[in-house]
Amino acid sequence: MVTKPNAAVMGVIVTALLGVALLGGVVGLLDAPETTDDSNDQLAPRGPTGPSSALAGADDEPVVETFESADEFETYFDAAQKPGWLGWTSFVTGQPTIEIEETTTTADSAGDTDGGDGLDAASGSKTETSRHSETNVQEAALDEPAMLKTDGDSVYYGGHRFQRTAYETTVLDIDDPAKPELAATIPAAGEMLLIEETDTLVIFEDDRLWGYDVTDPTEPEQRWTERMGADLQTARLYNGSLYLVLVDRPDDENPCPIEPYGDSSVECTDIYRPDSQADADAVYTAARVDPATGIIENETSVVGSARDSATYVSENALYLSYTRSTSRFDVMTNYLTGPGSEKVDDSVVEEIERLQSLNISKRAKQTELNVILDEWKDSLEGDEHMSAEEVLTEGLREYAETRKRNLTTTGIVSIGLDNLTVTATGEVPGFPLNQWSMDEHENHLRIATTIPSDYGAESENDVYVLDSELSTTGSVQGLGDTERIYSVRFEGDEGYVVTFRQIDPFYTLDLSDPSDPIMEGKLKIPGVSHYLHPLEDEGDLVLGVGEEDGSVKLSTFDVSDRSDPVEKDVRILDNERFSEANQNHRAFLQDERHGVFFLPASEHSYVFSYENGTLEEKARVNIGPGARAMYVDDYLYVFGSDSVVVLDETTWEVHTRLDLE
Repeated sequence: MVTKPNAAVMGVIVTALLGVALLGGVVGLLDAPETTDDSNDQLAPRGPTGPSSALAGADDEPVVETFESADEFETYFDAAQKPGWLGWTSFVTGQPTIEIEETTTTADSAGDTDGGDGLDAASGSKTETSRHSETNVQEAALDEPAMLKTDGDSVYYGGHRFQRTAYETTVLDIDDPAKPELAATIPAAGEMLLIEETDTLVIFEDDRLWGYDVTDPTEPEQRWTERMGADLQTARLYNGSLYLVLVDRPDDENPCPIEPYGDSSVECTDIYRPDSQADADAVYTAARVDPATGIIENETSVVGSARDSATYVSENALYLSYTRSTSRFDVMTNYLTGPGSEKVDDSVVEEIERLQSLNISKRAKQTELNVILDEWKDSLEGDEHMSAEEVLTEGLREYAETRKRNLTTTGIVSIGLDNLTVTATGEVPGFPLNQWSMDEHENHLRIATTIPSDYGAESENDVYVLDSELSTTGSVQGLGDTERIYSVRFEGDEGYVVTFRQIDPFYTLDLSDPSDPIMEGKLKIPGVSHYLHPLEDEGDLVLGVGEEDGSVKLSTFDVSDRSDPVEKDVRILDNERFSEANQNHRAFLQDERHGVFFLPASEHSYVFSYENGTLEEKARVNIGPGARAMYVDDYLYVFGSDSVVVLDETTWEVHTRLDLE
């Protein structure tokens, strides 16, 4: 029996990031790991485009180096993982955070599967050209794991539930695309990668990888299997090699070595770390594996932070990120001994300065600071107490406002795909959303980040352009005041960013000049788009998939005038509370030949056309939640957990319904 597969193999970290980001501002920092850097100048503004060596001097450029010993590794993680220490910080915690509307983030219960398919007619003509769809991926040359794969001759579907909690991979023969036939089953299930050159199917199932020989799809044979001792964050297939990013959370009792994959182990002295303290709670291992044998060929490990970080893979490099949060102790004491010193007694300032000089942990210092402030607070009478708190709160807010791009920063490590060695490091303010927040184009990396509302400072959103050395060459700052990023899309010299709080500002960006990126236009509309998809066959159109008032929303944006983007058409799916495409782009499918896209939702699955930006429902398939789709020739296959529906794309009528038993 096969256990239920993890249907979000590449989104392990993203879901956690969204949950943290929704907390917003001050609350996030109160729970953030403490740093061990006692420097008082770390809060000094670093220039208009953030902490880049190109603009702020070489001293600000982060450097990664390996640990000298296992003890140093343990000390580094102990310092980073200290829990938040609240104490007396009412003049901080009283500040409002970003308000985010509640949204549905899990699929509703399964809909009916009685075969009642609502269909509209459409015209079209069948051609003889054989074609088949591929997985919707970020980079065309890099395949990503998905529940559904095809080579045009056979189909592999890893979402067939044959018992209440058991899944298997179903193999279909599609020699006749109109009438698929069951060919075989594989007793492993999950997201997959299909390597056609070697007829190998790699299946990601929970904590194992399986390699199957599918030379004869009717008789798949297991070639190899390997255990993953760490969580799989993401994977890519490029030039016949399998690249994995594995996330290991070191054991408190026996942190060294880590064993992320198979029998391989990584000594703590082989793990890279930033030269300054990061919010480290994990070790990220980038590994290259031979998909024909499952043997690991090369690997590099870097400390990282699961909170507010992202991973992106281009044809040249794998980019890992980590966050650095300025400790609450540093923010409060630098303020109270600096511009806030006039708002407290001189004796308080002297005690804080003495505390800053002590060689004790940040947690111990925070405890002592709480005592100092409590005693001073108790010495105040009546209205003086309330007035002092109000003055300190406003003063700290102003202090944080001028330094907010230094309170939380994202470090970036570039690892070359050829030999998996560190090639460059850089740092930008804020934190990214997910893999779509980064993009490599013409030897430059673009990254979109949210500057959180720490200590009452207003949140903002930025886009930074970095060169091959990961030094900042230009930026666009201040998008969406009081909001955070919900979706990003970079396409060549163009970029799109959606921020959200109560409305959905849709921004267009000109990134053609890496030294001078420009925000071209902005559109404010209700709702929010979680996923952006350029409809290139229709010219200057971008599709937005998101939600409004708790229902799934589809929008087409006309960006022909980039200074004045327009929402061309809108469809609200009133009975649908969730679409997996909001969080998993691989659940989305576009068929340019027929000018349609497929969208799974909580109750039904939909096919919409988009000619000239006008959205028209062409088919509605009642096959339950979690559906996936692919096309072969002029037939669209829609897969549910126990059946597949085949639609004729020239008429949008159901041609075949096949039970996966």
